[in-house]
Amino acid sequence: MSYNYLIAINKPINWTSSDVVIKVRNILSKALGEKVKVGHMGTLDPIATGVLLLGVNKATRLFDYLLTKDKEYIGTLTFGTSTDTLDSTGKVEETTGLPNLSDLKAKLPQFVGNISQIPPKYSAIKINGQKAYNLARAGKAVEIEPRKVNIKDIQIVEYKGSEDKVESVTLDVKCSSGTYIRSLFYDIASSINVAGHMSMLNRVALSNIKLEDCVTIEELTNEPLAHFIQPMVVLKSIMPWYELNDEEYLDVSNGVGIILDCDAKFVAFTKDNEVKFVAEDKNGIYKSVTNLQW
Repeated sequence: MSYNYLIAINKPINWTSSDVVIKVRNILSKALGEKVKVGHMGTLDPIATGVLLLGVNKATRLFDYLLTKDKEYIGTLTFGTSTDTLDSTGKVEETTGLPNLSDLKAKLPQFVGNISQIPPKYSAIKINGQKAYNLARAGKAVEIEPRKVNIKDIQIVEYKGSEDKVESVTLDVKCSSGTYIRSLFYDIASSINVAGHMSMLNRVALSNIKLEDCVTIEELTNEPLAHFIQPMVVLKSIMPWYELNDEEYLDVSNGVGIILDCDAKFVAFTKDNEVKFVAEDKNGIYKSVTNLQW
């Protein structure tokens, strides 16, 4: 049996995304008695928890389609101090007073929509072939170009302190792929003339995979083969699908495209309700560009 599935892990705090990949790969390889390929679809910092979507074996080929999907985070912005990493793991660089709630509420709408942000210097972004965090740790100057991201919505979940002196605020952020919440929180604090850093982050959704769809490492260890997600469950939220008949299946398998009345760039081709290919529109003919079979 071929295990080409997805698994949604509720990443524990202080684990890197790579830590999770290695652990899950070991769990599945032991359970199946064979070497298993596992990869993650979207890095979470060690301080962060929540939805970490993993691909197993050929399902890792879906990364390009899923990495660009929208995400939702619940995060806490703590006021009064800023750090070099823009989160609570870094060294304090600035100390200020605390903001009032009305100023914060007035500024938040300015961060909804298409905005420009500078990713943290302690990030995995590559500069001349080297990861930014390696350069920063070596004490070298790190200059990262601003990038455009889209913030769909920001809502206040709760705050601590008083209306005159807000110590921290927990925000619900819906955003595009590529958004750095650490940078967003730093910019929000700067806009009201105070220091601030991200002290908690929980990814609660990636595309249509929610936190409640995730399993813990402990649950996966206890039941290694009970938590697979069919790729179609996720793909149907980002592209249309088409069930191939026997003749079409053979054609597509042999590199022949089929004509569809569809305006989507990509279509998931299924057979017996399982995703077999992802096809791309080539001048009205949909040809396989990702094969999940071999």
